[in-house]
Amino acid sequence: MNIQNRRECFFDDYLINMEKTTAEFVLHQPQRKETVMVFDKPWEGDHCGDICILHDGEKYIMYYVAQNLRNVNHDDSDTNEYYNCYATSVDGIHWERPNLGRFDYKGSIENNIIDSMNTTGHAMYSVFIDTNPDCPPDEKYKALRSRVGDFYIRQLKAYVSADGIDFKEKYLVEDGGYYDTMNLAFWDDIAKKYRCYTRGFHAPAGYKDGEELDFFHPSTAEIRIRDIRYLESQDFVNWTESRRIDMGDVEDIELYTNQAIPYYRAPHMILAFPTRYNGRKVWTKNYDILPDLDAREERSRGEKRYGLALTDCAFMVSRDGENFTRYEDAFLKPGPECPGSWVYGDCYPAYGVFETKSDIPGADNELSVFVGEGHWNGEPTRLARYTIRLDGFVSLHAGGKKEEIIVTKPFIFEGKNLYANISTSARGYMYFTLKAKDGTTVKSCEIFGDKTDRFIPIDEGNMEELSGKEVVMEIRLRDADIYSIRFGE
Repeated sequence: MNIQNRRECFFDDYLINMEKTTAEFVLHQPQRKETVMVFDKPWEGDHCGDICILHDGEKYIMYYVAQNLRNVNHDDSDTNEYYNCYATSVDGIHWERPNLGRFDYKGSIENNIIDSMNTTGHAMYSVFIDTNPDCPPDEKYKALRSRVGDFYIRQLKAYVSADGIDFKEKYLVEDGGYYDTMNLAFWDDIAKKYRCYTRGFHAPAGYKDGEELDFFHPSTAEIRIRDIRYLESQDFVNWTESRRIDMGDVEDIELYTNQAIPYYRAPHMILAFPTRYNGRKVWTKNYDILPDLDAREERSRGEKRYGLALTDCAFMVSRDGENFTRYEDAFLKPGPECPGSWVYGDCYPAYGVFETKSDIPGADNELSVFVGEGHWNGEPTRLARYTIRLDGFVSLHAGGKKEEIIVTKPFIFEGKNLYANISTSARGYMYFTLKAKDGTTVKSCEIFGDKTDRFIPIDEGNMEELSGKEVVMEIRLRDADIYSIRFGE
């Protein structure tokens, strides 16, 4: 295992000897910051979502679907209309809706609407910037859109654009699936191929003794299990047949959107933030005391599961794009009960993870993710920013009661210095030891503090002597977390 000088994040046990390690993997949750956008324009409303955020040079771009289910604008809006919209920001916090002059909304083209599903027959845009060096300039922005069919979304098509606004239909990616959510693609610069993740279904284990299940008929909504499918391409034209991603022996967990993306600080790792669909079957008295009872009852009258289902968000990671490590704890929870919360529609993160400055002067940068809030309750949907430390999704953790140990599998590295993303208490500590097969050993001094790229001083030995050799690293720690390591000059 040659990790060279790349950053290895402890999102999984790839580098860890689990038989000898006593520290535990802990999933961390982001912290809510400010509301960055309220979807309160006449063409928007209480069901805005499918949000895709890109960072393109000096600006951020947001694509989103605007829809008004409960007529929050109190006018004659068409509550069945979907509008695909476009917004920009210089910092990811303050957003503007440019007047694109493309779409006539009630007699005016002064809006940020790209188009609507009713005029194109296609649903939302899921856009990415193609970083393939062979990508033609007029296809810099690529998007996936799903085409509506009888009972279900029948086709997944690819669109291309030079400016990110004027998209043209280009390719058919797949036919015959259920694509009524964000279906995502990106160029993987490590694997040198395009990866695509879509929505799918599978039958429960042992369903009707293996009889084929008609996934696409509305009558199967309470039977079929939502899942995530994967396909790939070398040229964005010819695609493999989609197959279900592998999360181990998991049959009954239901996953909706996936938001899979290469982690820019360790691009050999693909992160995913799937929405978990939790479909309770029976209305109990607990529903009566959740927020927005009237709206919940109204949704249930339309279709029972709309009022019963609740959603949150999970965290997964993969190194090959198909096999994922998934954590059982929620990455995002519905949170404190308030108007618009604890509904089918909570915890759908926007596509994109971005590095932003900390609110604490002089502190390390952090990561920002964006999450939609407030659905189906008669008030405009909101977009909130959440933050988490760099590499901070998962750590190897030791509590304050006793010292724990982390032991790696044998690996090879390049470089003469060690850096680590660590957080300890004032009493907490870490000690790093690296040992080669020939007995050459390097030991650190006591390490404590809170830094996302801490230089690890060496008390004994010379790190450069181990560069290029197979080593095992041992970390002793107490009341501390370690998130990642890297070697370098």
